[in-house]
Amino acid sequence: MQPLGQDPTKARLIEAAGEEFAAKGFEGATIRSISQKAGTNVAAVNYHFGDKDGLYAAALLEAHRCGQEELDETADVEVPPAEMLRRFVHRFLTNLARESGSWQTAMMHREMIQPSKASDILVRESIRPRFERLSAALKALCPDADDRRLHALAFSVVAQCLHYKSAYPISIRLIGAEAYARLDAEYLTEHITGFCLAAMGAAPSISEKPGVAAVNGKGGTGCIGSP
Repeated sequence: MQPLGQDPTKARLIEAAGEEFAAKGFEGATIRSISQKAGTNVAAVNYHFGDKDGLYAAALLEAHRCGQEELDETADVEVPPAEMLRRFVHRFLTNLARESGSWQTAMMHREMIQPSKASDILVRESIRPRFERLSAALKALCPDADDRRLHALAFSVVAQCLHYKSAYPISIRLIGAEAYARLDAEYLTEHITGFCLAAMGAAPSISEKPGVAAVNGKGGTGCIGSP
């Protein structure tokens, strides 16, 4: 997949760099091997990215972009906070399901295990904006929550979504592949959203039919654990 809006040489360098970094890590990959794989020269790396660090950061951002659903920043304007939460969960689960055995996935996994200084760029340019949208929705649902409570709530939402990806090998052994396949993105979106809303006192008990309170955000008041 060619990075959006880039000239062919830059795109080939990012693709080649991603493959090398994913397979060998930052230290193991060399500018020379990346240039050869891209069919260009070392000078092209310096011209487009400045140095190896710049090339790594560009490849990491591209790896993250390829695993993300394109986001319309105006889509959530004036949307009720419960619906904003539901959309965040759905996008997150959908993006996780889209991951494959590509260099993009391998590079992201390597970066999560052994973060580099490029993680600061990744967080600033890609992850933080999404995290802030989630936090804004949670703040609207729990207006009295302080920062500590909001951080805990946001990470709880993220952790629930990530569980279905990271725990997959164990989960299918626990309940079987057929039962696990029934936990699709649509079902889990309503389950996680309803579960979170109920925990915050913004919806009825999770024992009720999922989906109704998750979209409308009706049924309860207050935020559990708020000061």
